Formats: sequence, C-alpha cells, structure tokens
Amino acid sequence: MKSIIYTRVSKKDQTTTRQVNDMKSLKNFEVMKVFSEKISGFSVSVNKRPILQKALLYIKQYEIDCIMVSEVSRLGRNTHEVLGLIEEFKMERVSIYIHNIGATINKEDSSSEMFTKLIVTIMADLARLESEQMSYRIKSGIRSRKAKGLTTGRKVGSKETINKFLSKHQDIQKYLSKGYSSREIQKLCRCSPNTVKKVKDYLQS
Repeated sequence: MKSIIYTRVSKKDQTTTRQVNDMKSLKNFEVMKVFSEKISGFSVSVNKRPILQKALLYIKQYEIDCIMVSEVSRLGRNTHEVLGLIEEFKMERVSIYIHNIGATINKEDSSSEMFTKLIVTIMADLARLESEQMSYRIKSGIRSRKAKGLTTGRKVGSKETINKFLSKHQDIQKYLSKGYSSREIQKLCRCSPNTVKKVKDYLQS
C-alpha cells in the first residue's frame, strides 16, 4: 500500500524519530515520503499548516493510498477540522493508519467501515462538547459584562468586513473550491445553510 507518514509536534525540543521508525518498519505499507512539522494543533488551523498542506497535495499528485499518523490528534486538535479531514480522505479513497491503536480507517471493507463510523461518532461527540463549552463560555462572558454595565457584541453601527468574514470561514471556501455540495459543507464545517450561502455570495461578488 503506497503510504506517507505525517508527524506533528508542538514544541521544538520534541522529536518524532522513534514514531517514524516504528511506522516505517510495518509490513504492508510502502512509505514513499515522510512529512514532519513542529507547529501547534490548537492555535494553527489545518489550512495554515504548510507541511500538512504539502502532504495533502502529495497524496493527490502521487495517488497515495494511506496516510500514517501516530495518533488521530496529530492531524489536529480541533475536532471539527479533524472530522473534515477524515471525511475528505474518505471521499478521496485514502485510508488513515493510526499507530497508537494499530488500526486503519477508511479502508473499503465492512470491518473498517464500522471502525471508521465509531471513530467519527466519538469525534463528533467531542465536537459537540467543545461547541457546548464554547457557547457556555461566551454566554458566561456576556453575563459578566452585562453585570459590570459594559456593552456586549459589536459597537452600534459597526459592520464586519467581507475580508474578515471570509477569513473566519476558510474551511468553507476550501470545500467550495473542491466542488462539495452545500449540504456536505454544512456537515463538515458544522455551519448553517445561510453561512455557506453568504460565503458563496461574497466569493461571487
């Protein structure tokens, strides 16, 4: 199986040599290239991680069958983005080998399909929890500001610029450019139909 290895660490003093060597020694995987980067999965989105983007491009250019990672979190800490990547790989018929659990998801067989669904379900639940926690923090912050007599939300008369709006929805733009339907994008990005439409309208204006 033609494969690539993708590794990511957050700190400069961390190393992935052992993980790479372990994965290279596995049978049934023909490792064509190793992509490694040192960057935070929390603060930097998928679209802004240059090595990951190079890996994704390489996968398409050389018809790679599988991307190998030490654990799911190496793809990212943002659950929404990781769910999007898993779905994107699935549509491209690319498997994902997860080393710490010794399993491959997105393979075209019934057992893998069940495991993929389990992984995606767990991650979707994590995404829901993240969303609920964020919503709680926002509401708590608003209540705190109101209690102090401070204003909340945008200043009266202010309007979000088109560039600022589009910069917040780069994931939607990426999927639109790849021909995904509005319904698929809503599912991948966990956004409303109006948000997708607004992005489309701004891009076409």
